[in-house]
Amino acid sequence: MNLADSLPGGNQKVTLRFTSLALIVAIAIGSQIVSANFALAQAQVRLKDIARVAGSREYQILGYGLVTGLDGTGDKTPMSLEMVRGMLKNMGMELDKNAVQSKNCAAVVVTGMIPPYGKAGESFDVVVSSIGDSKSLQGGVLLPVLMKGGDSQVYAVAQGNISIGGFQAGTGAGAGAAAGAAAQQKNHLTVGRVPNGAIQEREVGDTFGKGGIFTLVLQGKDAVLSRSVKEAIERKYGDGWVRIVNPGTLEIKIPESFRDDPVSFAAGIEDLPLSIEAPNRVVINERTGTIIVGNQVRVGKVVISQGGLRIEVGGNKTKQAQATPGQKQETIKGSLIAIQGETTVDDLVSAMNAVGATPKDIIAIFQAVEAAGALHGELRIM
Repeated sequence: MNLADSLPGGNQKVTLRFTSLALIVAIAIGSQIVSANFALAQAQVRLKDIARVAGSREYQILGYGLVTGLDGTGDKTPMSLEMVRGMLKNMGMELDKNAVQSKNCAAVVVTGMIPPYGKAGESFDVVVSSIGDSKSLQGGVLLPVLMKGGDSQVYAVAQGNISIGGFQAGTGAGAGAAAGAAAQQKNHLTVGRVPNGAIQEREVGDTFGKGGIFTLVLQGKDAVLSRSVKEAIERKYGDGWVRIVNPGTLEIKIPESFRDDPVSFAAGIEDLPLSIEAPNRVVINERTGTIIVGNQVRVGKVVISQGGLRIEVGGNKTKQAQATPGQKQETIKGSLIAIQGETTVDDLVSAMNAVGATPKDIIAIFQAVEAAGALHGELRIM
């Protein structure tokens, strides 16, 4: 990188030249841009890392119920008391509305994820969260809860002791707290887990291998990637086994020799090596000032003016002023930057960093360059 100290006429100018870089990750921290450069434009991955077999996913279930055994930190809302009365009524005990006055119960929502290919009788964790004004679920016990899926069918039953990974002690911690003790709290007290608290009662539909085919779903919906996956499979197993349904989905036929063991065939496909290119993408997080730049994202000819900063990409080549021997070259804040020809985002970030541009300036410039159609890649704002 060559920096010209000054030009006649009082205009300060910085001229920069850069070599191409395969991949750049630029992270804005405070008012600095820290760049990490990687030489590889392609990544060698297993097919399993970028795709999954359809059906091999978790299934969300939901329920609501009661937590009991709290030390005076339960709900004070009528909803929880009605739930207690309803539970006791189902157990054959009729109570007057005013007879239930408990601070040791809390209404909760219970959520869980059935593991892929889960079978009846398997157990898994559930998350319990308060929906009333309970102060803490510490020491509570979740009463049996029916957990349903999106089709309103019951898929599991959950119950057990709640672990919140924290505590509350001292004044206000509950009826059993020592009088006058200072209140102490660690972690969040109204959300907890019941380890292995749910037992699966119904299996989620499994279509793997039905009809002699299974479906491969790509994480990135891309036509070029779909074609690369198809070619990788056909190189090993021959033509005619793969059909691209859409840019993110492929149907794979199971050979006759694997009809009795389709899982081994799927495992062999998932283990195939594949070279993929990083996407030409710029991701910006405005809240944290983070900028992540993908593989060789290029910037076309454009003139950028932001505050006291002016950037020209693709301008005419200008003779550079060279520093005399022993003279220290300096970066000049609020100056003109000229970059010869088209350049990469890496070059542009380095140029702006060289003249002291702030992360706010850089983010605004990227948005303007993308709006002008000069950013040859995808811009994502988080």
